[in-house]
Amino acid sequence: MAFIKVDKKNIYYEEYGDRGKPTIVYLHGGPGESCLTYSYQAKELGKIFHVISFDQYGVFRSDAILEDEVAGVFFHVELIEKMRIALDIKSWIPLGHSFGGMLALIYAHCYPDSIDAVIYDCPMWSAFHTARAIALAVKPYYEQKEMNVQLELVDEILKDTISPREAFMKAMTIEFDNGLDRFCHVIESDRYNAYINEHISDPQVSDECWGKYISFRQKIFEAEDFYGDYLQYLCKIDKPQLLIVGEYDMTCGSYEQEWFKKNVQNGTVQILENSAHLSWFEYPEKYTELVTCFVDAV
Repeated sequence: MAFIKVDKKNIYYEEYGDRGKPTIVYLHGGPGESCLTYSYQAKELGKIFHVISFDQYGVFRSDAILEDEVAGVFFHVELIEKMRIALDIKSWIPLGHSFGGMLALIYAHCYPDSIDAVIYDCPMWSAFHTARAIALAVKPYYEQKEMNVQLELVDEILKDTISPREAFMKAMTIEFDNGLDRFCHVIESDRYNAYINEHISDPQVSDECWGKYISFRQKIFEAEDFYGDYLQYLCKIDKPQLLIVGEYDMTCGSYEQEWFKKNVQNGTVQILENSAHLSWFEYPEKYTELVTCFVDAV
């Protein structure tokens, strides 16, 4: 396993491809998911580009966040820039999935000279709008089934007066059963597990590494900057931006997609039909093609 010291923290990372080619840095979601499940896609992109993929500080194989340490969104954004410097990479293209899309957007805004372009993969740019997107996605199912208690929860999330933190936390309490999973086109666990077994090697790490996921999420959810609305940053970035989103994705909903289309002058939107939140898993060849065409044109 490869580690790099960033701000006195050991960060696990993977590197694929030739450093002479454009560099893509993959920012995983979760929060706290790790780069493990993306490793197959990183290898595929590494056949064409230079790819860096890493476990964010506090996640899986990287050092754990200290108990008394404040580690919000902007803290992690700053670490990404310090990592670029430590790796001696002049500039790169952040590719952020889900929560990683928030990191990619803020990073591009804060460090415009460090990027060549930005790719957002089913991103969460706003906890508030993601909560609303989830509520709007499940509401028709609850209406069909006349599930009044669940409908009350959805209506609370959709109130204009609710705070971003409260809306998001309520959205996280929505329970997905098999019926709701099918209605919202959530990926079947058997299919996902089969992909993992076929393409992802056993990392052979301790139980402690797996458990970091919980504490990382708690730190992020406690941070005030997680609940910021960063959509306005999109129209302030002067580099090319690509939005890849699944047709049924519940993280980047129709509101954010339309906002991107109307307000981002240098933006491109690619909708993957019959796909949900894990487009790189559901349509890996198409995903690679979209990323490749975009980066080649930068």
